[in-house]
Amino acid sequence: MATKDTNINKQDNYIIIPNPIYDVVFKYLMEDNESAKIIISTLINEKIIHLQFDPISHAQTIIDPDKDIPIKLFHLDFTATIALPDGTEELIMIEIQKAQRVSDIFRFKRYISANFQKKQETEIIDPETQAVKKINKPIRLIPIFILNFRIETEINDLIIKINRIKTGIFKQAVLKKHNEFIDNLSYDMIVVQLPNLHNIEKSEYKNDKYKTKLYSMLKLFDQQAKIKENTHRLLLLRSTFPGFLERIINRLKSADSDYPDLEEQMNVEDEYLAELEENRNKVTFYKQKIEQKDQELVQKDKELMKNKQELEHNKQTIIDLAKILKESGVPIEKIQQKTNLSNEDIKKL
Repeated sequence: MATKDTNINKQDNYIIIPNPIYDVVFKYLMEDNESAKIIISTLINEKIIHLQFDPISHAQTIIDPDKDIPIKLFHLDFTATIALPDGTEELIMIEIQKAQRVSDIFRFKRYISANFQKKQETEIIDPETQAVKKINKPIRLIPIFILNFRIETEINDLIIKINRIKTGIFKQAVLKKHNEFIDNLSYDMIVVQLPNLHNIEKSEYKNDKYKTKLYSMLKLFDQQAKIKENTHRLLLLRSTFPGFLERIINRLKSADSDYPDLEEQMNVEDEYLAELEENRNKVTFYKQKIEQKDQELVQKDKELMKNKQELEHNKQTIIDLAKILKESGVPIEKIQQKTNLSNEDIKKL
């Protein structure tokens, strides 16, 4: 009996959740406003007052014109009102792009560019007339990339954050205040490298509240915690996750009951990725074959050039010999026999 109780206690120490690296699971998670708030506010380290899930969020399949194979781009758009340190509020736009395989950077760039064009209507007071005017104002954009692959091996960090730092070249002073021109033409960016979860030591985050929250939250994406019998599920140690993640964990645990086709959709993603990988392997194979053929053609061209040079050298040697024989008084018929040159060619010498 004691053994049975021990097994139950061991089971209670763990939680099983659908793997949020899958698009269908991640989208289900982020459709819950409170869960999305927790995830995004933790990533950007800002207090979110209001968060809206943009209706254009979707997974898009396009054809790669270079390889003629489908590429799946998954992205979610949010608009958020955040509380600034000075007590004011700001409307910002967050776009989340998630990928399991390395993709073309220009596709990410095109999508960022599209969101960068979006604007909001706001009211200002005309300083001369004191009349209220409506103007269009850019929305600050924060792209977030959650990647199941590494983009750098220089420092192997879990998160790379790109901050806008406005520095004067001559004065070497940093602009700390909001600047309409610069801030509306630039953006911060966050890149998560999930494989680097296990490169982070406890000493690197334990004394920092923000880093501890980040690490704990991203452990929910730990791909090394896959269950061998079912890679669509993660087996995680419950004590790893502090209370603020309870909402997210409960949301993930409810995915199977709320989404009857969840397992089927995850299988579809697996099939898609397997097909994509197979296509990429084929492309790589044929590309190597073409490169090999190109190298063979280059080598043949070199050999032909060498043979041509040798022929030209031999021809010149024969002509030189014919000249010597002619100058020595040897009859043309004899020269012709020795050199195989025509009578006309010998007469011209």
